Order: sequence, then structure tokens, then C-alpha cells
Amino acid sequence: APRLCRIYDVGEKVSGSTSVVSHYLTTGYMWDTVRAKMGAYGAYSSFSSSDGVVTLYTYRDPNSPDDTLKAFDGAADDILTATSSALIQDNNAAITTAVIGTIGSLDGSAKSAESAGWTALIRWLRGESAKSRQRWRDEVLNTKVDDFTDF
Repeated sequence: APRLCRIYDVGEKVSGSTSVVSHYLTTGYMWDTVRAKMGAYGAYSSFSSSDGVVTLYTYRDPNSPDDTLKAFDGAADDILTATSSALIQDNNAAITTAVIGTIGSLDGSAKSAESAGWTALIRWLRGESAKSRQRWRDEVLNTKVDDFTDF
């Protein structure tokens, strides 16, 4: 049972740090709570910068939709709690880990010619420039604990 929420209006400036928070949700709260404790085979957070929607979803979830949705509803509280505890421990190690994971998903592995062509087409259709992608990357690299609160 997915849970969708628009957190930015279409056209509103979205920072690259949002993808770091989404990655943190997937590897932190969603993994610990929905996958490890509740038994879902997969639990994820996804953020779309083009329409401002964050999506929480599971795969092969043995729980009732109501129980899963209650767990999803706890995600925001978990982020706020983490901003005064887990995210600032050990010189912000959890943020650094989330930034590294996010950069890994941006870079990915080497693309085939077909995949590179498809990516170029989608970027062209969206009007994405190398400059805008570099701005996004810089914002990812400069993510701070306040970005988690803002999310």
C-alpha cells in the first residue's frame, strides 16, 4: 500500500538535499521499521523532484494496509527525532552515509549506449542542463541536518 504526499508545489525550487532525505528514509526508517520489524520484503522511499511527491511503498508486505500506513505515518516523526539525535552523532556520520548513497544512485554504473541515449532524451525532454545537474549534485553534497527538518 503506497502512501503519496506532495511536499512541494509543481515549479517550486527543490533542493538536491531532498534526495538525501529520501535515501535516508529508505535505508533507515523504512528498513528498520517496515522491513526488519514488520516483515515486508522491501520498503522504500522515493522522491520526484519534477512533481514534488514523496512516495513510501513496500514489496511483499505481510501486514494489513492499515498497519503499513500507520508505519508510513511515523516517518516524519522519525526524521524530526533523528535531527536531534542519530543525524548529529559521530560528526553527522548518518548524513554523510546518506549523501554517499545518494551520490552512488546519481552516478550509478556505466551505461550501455542504449541506456545513455535514453537518459539523454529524457534530460532533453525535461530541459535538464549539465548546469542544473551540477547544482543538484552540489546541494546533495552540502546536505545539513536542517535540510532534514525542512523536508
